[in-house]
Parts: sequence; C-alpha cells; structure tokens
Amino acid sequence: MKKIQVPPKLLLSISILLGLATFVFDYLKFESALSFTQWQYIHETLTIVIILFFYGYVKETVFLLQTKLSSILKNLIKLLTGLYVWVLIFKFIMSPTYSAAFPPIPDTFTALLFSNLTSIAAILFLAPLILLVKNLIYFKQRSRTKIYISLALISTLLTMFFSVYFQLPLDFQFTGDGFYVSSALILSLILYMILGSNNTWITYLSRKEKYSYFLVSLIMVWALSILYDFAFLDSVAAHSIALDSFTNLAWYFLTIYAFFSSVTFLFHLPTARVFDRKMKEVSSLHHLGRVISSEYDQKKLVNIITKMTMEVIESNHTWIELYDEQHDALYVAAADNLETKELDSFYNHSVQEIGLKIIETKQSITLNNVLKEKEFSSIKTWRKDIGSLAAAPLIDAKGKVLGLIFATKSYEFGFDPDDLKMLEAYANQAAIALENAKLVKNSLERERLEQELQIAREVQMRLLPQSLPESGSYKIDTLTITAYEVGGDYYDFFPSKENNFGLIIGDVSGKGTSAAFYMAETKGIIQSITRNYFSPYDILVNTNSILFDSLEKKSFITLLVAQIDYKKQLLRFARGGHCPVLHYKAAGKEISFLQPSGIAVGLDKGNIFKETLKEEKVKLAHNDILAFYTDGLSEAMDKNNIEFGDDRLGEIIKNNAHLDVESLKEKVIDEILAFLDGQNLHDDLTLVLVKC
Repeated sequence: MKKIQVPPKLLLSISILLGLATFVFDYLKFESALSFTQWQYIHETLTIVIILFFYGYVKETVFLLQTKLSSILKNLIKLLTGLYVWVLIFKFIMSPTYSAAFPPIPDTFTALLFSNLTSIAAILFLAPLILLVKNLIYFKQRSRTKIYISLALISTLLTMFFSVYFQLPLDFQFTGDGFYVSSALILSLILYMILGSNNTWITYLSRKEKYSYFLVSLIMVWALSILYDFAFLDSVAAHSIALDSFTNLAWYFLTIYAFFSSVTFLFHLPTARVFDRKMKEVSSLHHLGRVISSEYDQKKLVNIITKMTMEVIESNHTWIELYDEQHDALYVAAADNLETKELDSFYNHSVQEIGLKIIETKQSITLNNVLKEKEFSSIKTWRKDIGSLAAAPLIDAKGKVLGLIFATKSYEFGFDPDDLKMLEAYANQAAIALENAKLVKNSLERERLEQELQIAREVQMRLLPQSLPESGSYKIDTLTITAYEVGGDYYDFFPSKENNFGLIIGDVSGKGTSAAFYMAETKGIIQSITRNYFSPYDILVNTNSILFDSLEKKSFITLLVAQIDYKKQLLRFARGGHCPVLHYKAAGKEISFLQPSGIAVGLDKGNIFKETLKEEKVKLAHNDILAFYTDGLSEAMDKNNIEFGDDRLGEIIKNNAHLDVESLKEKVIDEILAFLDGQNLHDDLTLVLVKC
C-alpha cells in the first residue's frame, strides 16, 4: 500500500488556520457569558491536531535535518534563546494577569492575547527543541532506543488525555481523579529519565568541545529549570489544557535531558584528553596504512613517519636512523624539529651508545630522567632541553634491525606506557613500509621480487597472533594458508572482560600485496578500537566508519567479531558479510551454521551498515565445537571445479568431534588436501577452531 505524503507547506497552512480558529473561540468565550463546555473538547482536539501538523511540517526542515553534533547543539541554543526573547518582549508589553482557578481565566483582553502568543511560542519552539534532542538520542542508538521513544510518546499522550478529560493540572495529587493524571505523569518521567541516559554523542566530542559544551549545558539546565514558570505558567493553560500538558511534559523532558547531559559531561571531562589521544592514534594508524600502500619513496616515507610520530606522542624532537649496509653504520634518514648543525653532532654523544644498546638487545628503551642516567649523561651536553628520551628498533621479518626511531621531551618522565607502545607501533609500520619500498624498487627482477614477497609474507605472519589466548577449559587452534606469497586473510584475539576473550576473523577482497596492506591497516585500527569498545556490534561499526574512506571503491573487507564467555559458556558475535559460524552441538551431535545479517566493511559508511548488522548470542555446552573460517576454505575447488563447501566441513567436524582440537585441525587439513588432489588454492584459507 502506497504511503500518502502530505506537502509540508499544506500542514503549516492548516496549522495556522486552526490556530486562528482556536483564537476566535477564546475571544468568544472571553466576551460572552455563555457556557462553552462541550465546545471546549473540540478546542482541545484542534490544539492537539495543530501540534501534530506542525510536527509533521517542522521535521522535514533543513534546520532539523542536521546530523553534525555542533550544528544540533548550536540550534538548541538558538531555539531556547528565541523562546526567552519572544516571551520576555510580550510579557513586558502586556503584563498579563489570570485567575487562580484551573484552567486560569484571563483578566483582560491583553492577557487573552498573551496566552495565545505564548501558546504559539510553545508549539513553535518546543516542537523543534524536542526533535533536536531526539536526533541526539538517535546518535549511535541502541537496539531498544526506538522502543523507549515509542513508550514515552504513548505515556505522554496518555498524560495529556487524563489532564484534559479530568480538567486537572500536572501535579502530584493522588486523590480522586488526580490519581490517574499523576500515575501517567510518573510513568512519563521514568521513560524520560531512561531516554535522558542516551548521551553517547558526548563521547565523540573533542576535549575542547567537551569543556565548552559542559559550560553551555550548565547554562541550559538553569535556563530550562525556570522556563516553565517564566514563560508558560497560567498563560498556556488559559488557552488550552492539552497544550499546557504538552508544554509541561516537554519542559520536564528537556530539563531531564539537559541535566543528564551535564552530569555525563562532568564524568567525561577527566578522560577527555585520553579519548582525544586514542582517536588521534586511530587516525594516524589509518593514515599511515594508506601511506604504506601508496608511497614507495624511502625518503618520503621516513619523513612522514617522523612527523606523524611527533604529532601523536607529542614529542619535542623525533628522528629515524637507518642502517647503511655498505658503510656498516647508522645514518640519520629523517628528523623533525632539529637543525642541520645538530644532526652533524649526533655521533659525539650518548645517542650513539643508546643506538648500539638497542641493536644488541632488540628492545625499546626509555630514559625518564636524562640527568640521573650517568651512562648517557653526555646527552645534556648536546641538547640541554632534553628531559626524557625513548627509542625503538625497526625490525624486519628475519629479526634484523633496519634502524631506530627516537623521540624526546623537554620534561622528566614524559613517556608513559602508551607512548612507548605507539612508538613501537610506528617502528613496526616503518619496518613494513621500508620493506614494501624495497620490494617495489626491485620489482623488475623476478627472482628478487619473489624473495622480497616471501619476506613480506613473514612480516605479515608476524601480524597474526604468535600465541593463543588463555581461555579456561576451552581449547583453540588455528590454520592460515595464503594462495600467494602474501594475502588478505586476517585473524586476531583481543582481551575482553573478565572470563572473556575476543576473536576477529576477516577477509580482504582481492589478493596479493594490496590485500595484505589493507589487512595490516585493519589490524592496527582494530587493536586501537578494542581498547575502548567490547561488544562485537560496536567494534564492527567503528571499524567500518574508519576504514570506509581509505578503501578503494572496488574493495571491501568481510569481518566477523566474536566474544566468548567461557565461564557462562556464551558466544556473542556479529558478522560483517563474513562466512557463517559453524556450531557443532555435542549433546545432539548436530551441525548448525549461524549467519545473522550484516554487510561487508567498506560498502556503506554508516546507516545501512548499522541497520543491517545484527549481534547474536548462542549458548554453548561442554564439548561443543565452533569453527570460524574464510571463504578460501569453503570455496576451495578440485580439478572438476567442485567446491569443498560448508556442509563437507560440517561432516568432517561431526565425524571427528571426539578428537582434541589439534588433531581435529590436522584431520581438516588432510581432507582439504585430499579433496584438492594437487590443485592449488585460488584464495587464502584461514580456520580457527574452538572446542568447549
């Protein structure tokens, strides 16, 4: 059935005409001594229709279709300011007074006119204010957000109905008919408080924005807390009980949301700098991944890496020294914030000794107080403004030191553990980048190219987990076979909550070096994201948001993120277009393929990806088996182009479920090799087995 679309301008026109009709009714009622009891309900109905029609008009305006957080918050301030100015001007001019009864009766015609003007203001300003707050609530919405909003809307309408029907104000009177009004009001307030806790948008503000908007939120809490008494008390109720009820409820909602936001801001302020730092790390790793896959000039690479390192860890000086095989010595390949004369004096002080120590141990080093390090005290004679120093080796796949990266700060104890980890991360990325540049430089020599690709494969293998996580009684084993020297399959484990471990498996579209580079970038990004997010849904959504802009339009990545609670024996996972999870249930000796909806990373930037992605929970039992794999396994073909298939894998696991996980993996390998019968794989193959 086709949905009827009413033009927004028509809705506005009808709202204006109905508003004039309600004003005429108020005027006749004020001037006449006749009773308008029955007509009063028609008047209330028309007022509710005006609110709904204006809502239908204003929700389609550009003003309310903003998705940028700063624009939404600025529009909130503009609307609230406009409302105060509107009421203040007319209140000053008209000085209205009303009777003490409910609903109040205007004492003069100007009071009648003022009640209509404030009623217009209530609709004109409060409706868009509520819609803007709704946009904030829907930012990074949870699965139950829509349900709570629907319930809040129903309870609001119910409260308005009771208030109109019993002709009572919204106060907490539990005697007589007031019981119904107060009960509905309390239900509405509870739902408003639940919605008020939906402040995830605050997390994504920068540190500067958090401090600025925190001060703004305090002002808004104050402004909203006095808004109803200042602007709407008596005047709106004199025009319409329904509108007074709507205004009162809107005031409750906005005040509660502003209060919860200010409290959330307060709790986020201490960690604002840390969050900014993490986002900067993610962004820099994302940018560095793009550089590695597109830049092959060694000089440009090291200059970019030194500059990015200096920005992220906020060092005063940064430089990279590379090993020159011909002269058997280190030389400065790139430096930031150091002059030429200072570079010439590098080998006359303790920096050279530090470099030799790192090459010997192949370990990073941190000097938190240069003055107290007697062994390297001559650093101060070279640069008096160095208070602390950190350095990390650039190690290739064979364990050979390619060079060193240094960073210094002017104050003591300048490098925390996160700084050192980032320095090591940049050193690892620099090693990969330099290896990549070397491969491209020698690409015309086929034999040399194959040798370098093998080195790159070894570097890539280092990106995969070198050890399996401790997971209680659960046993894990893995298998990865690349179709070429390097590939795009990826799996990893990440620390989760207590008694939990996280698992990620993915497959980059395409093959060869480009897929491998995207795989390396994906690993760096996910490692940063899993420090702040735990649920599979949130990890995939944030990974997609970051990777979307860096992937080529023809490229995408299928990813599956799982979290296993081995104490509760529970699997939570979400899949972004990846292969299903094979679940063998030991109790019934049954095989099932778990395949919740989700599209691949990189196909859509936001809304479609989030709406499609579903997180699923599965209860596990003793001796159950989980198989996570890439399509290189299920789509492996024999000489007759027949695929290995999911069902064949399921039968192998079912028939050999009694084996331990290592033996089961070997059985799967044997069956795949027998099936291929000498045929080569046409795609990378990865398998992760978990036995409960």
